[in-house]
This record gives sequence, C-alpha cells and structure tokens, in this order.
Amino acid sequence: CCKERRLYYGEDGQCYLPLQQGPCEQGEWIIMDKGGSGLGICRKTPCESNIEFLKDGQCIFGVDLTKRELLCEGNMRPWYSVYGEWECKTRYLSLPFGSISDKTTQDPVWQDCRSS
Repeated sequence: CCKERRLYYGEDGQCYLPLQQGPCEQGEWIIMDKGGSGLGICRKTPCESNIEFLKDGQCIFGVDLTKRELLCEGNMRPWYSVYGEWECKTRYLSLPFGSISDKTTQDPVWQDCRSS
C-alpha cells in the first residue's frame, strides 16, 4: 500500500487513499495511525466536508478566498497531513470534490511507511 501512497486497513485487507471515507462509517475518514506505519484507522472528521478546516470551533472552507485569511496568513494555505491534522504551509493541499491532491503523496511520512 505504501508504494501507492495508500493506507492499509487491517479489517478488510484493502488499501485506501488517506483522508477519504474509504471503509469508514459516514462522518469518518481513514487516516494514518501515528508512527508512519502505513496502517489506516477510522476517525471522526472534524467538519462535514473534507475541504473544510476546523479553527476556533468553526469549519471554514479552504477554497473560500473571502475566509481563507481566517485560517492562514499571506501566501500560506491550509494543508492536511495523512494524520488528518492541518497546518498552514506554503504549498496548497485541499481535497476538492473528494479527490486528493498530488501534494498529499509528497508528505515525508511516506518515506518511513512500513505496511505492505
């Protein structure tokens, strides 16, 4: 799975893209378990959409140019890691229309990924 930048989900033996619903229940997404193991775990999503970012109790669309400054300053953009956590980075990662950006696959965690 790691070679394909996907997470191994032990309950069904399949590989899934991170930050998608995958095998998880409604309102959850599959993220990487901490430690770079490449194992996927289901966790509740912070907001209804995977292009929203939770800040100060409010879900803000990362693609909303009128509100993006509430998330990040200047040329910084909200960026989700494979752990489902976000921070402001100079490169842009969002999940428009449920598709993962190629930048997700550049997360350095994949270098240490150990699942099959």
